[in-house]
Amino acid sequence: MKYVYNLLKDYLKEHFNLKLYVSTIILVSILLYFNFKYDIEDSHIDSFYKTPWHTVLFFFFQGIPYYLVLVFVYIFTENRQFASNKKFWLLSLLGFAVLALDRGFYHQVYFAEWISNQYSYRYVRKIVNSLIALFVTVLPFYIIYKVFLKKELTHFYGLQDLRKVKLKPYWMMLLLMAPLIYAASFQADFLKEYPHYQKAGGSLIIKYFHYPKGVVVGIYELSYAFSFFIVELIFRGYFIFALVKYLGKDVVLPMAVTYCVLHFGKPLGEAISSFFGGFLLGVIALKTKNIYGGILIHIGIALLMELFAFLQG
Repeated sequence: MKYVYNLLKDYLKEHFNLKLYVSTIILVSILLYFNFKYDIEDSHIDSFYKTPWHTVLFFFFQGIPYYLVLVFVYIFTENRQFASNKKFWLLSLLGFAVLALDRGFYHQVYFAEWISNQYSYRYVRKIVNSLIALFVTVLPFYIIYKVFLKKELTHFYGLQDLRKVKLKPYWMMLLLMAPLIYAASFQADFLKEYPHYQKAGGSLIIKYFHYPKGVVVGIYELSYAFSFFIVELIFRGYFIFALVKYLGKDVVLPMAVTYCVLHFGKPLGEAISSFFGGFLLGVIALKTKNIYGGILIHIGIALLMELFAFLQG
């Protein structure tokens, strides 16, 4: 914890700007209010599901808050060169295009229907929904990297040599958080949500196809964990390392806001905490020059929630 605390302290010492941070928090508060009052994502954007407009709306839904924070950066700091840099605009807009594709893509539903039946559809769809990110997220990011970033970025958005990464502090954080997650697992609200596996139709796979429960659960949890890797690759990977050359230390705050927007379909408390969590993970990525800490924490918390919910069942 001390290691992470020092990273955060050093970053804020170098970067903190009262007007910038207050303006950003006010913006986040306004966005949260309007989303949860009018249920913008679930009731309005998702009404366009399975149409191209779903992807287009996600592009603006995620992108506009990001660029509003950059307006604050332009006004309240001396960092203004990004505004006239064509490559920054190209890379940032491409990033939101990939994010919108990831959020709005729906064709995997038809693939899941094709390879499954009435008993396996729910389970297969959950797995396919996670793995499709290889094609709609990882592949586009790889093409962007090869075409635009290969010469200026020596790693693939924070995926560096794992042997050079200091992971012990993150294991310690998970160890400290485990008792809190375990305590939460006794709450009725927690058990309504977790384990996510219970909504995946795995019991039908076991009953009708006689696959071992450990295999069915294991495949689902691996695909579930992979979805969090994709989240880290997008937000702490691309939106930090592809753009840090143009935004410098200001790269973290706009990312944290658009990461908060990602959680607007979640409960209010989770959406609020996602802003602060996203900011902290962004600082860790920027200061350590890798995203492994965020991957470990994100996946670790998710799987601990699944594990403790299973133990209660």
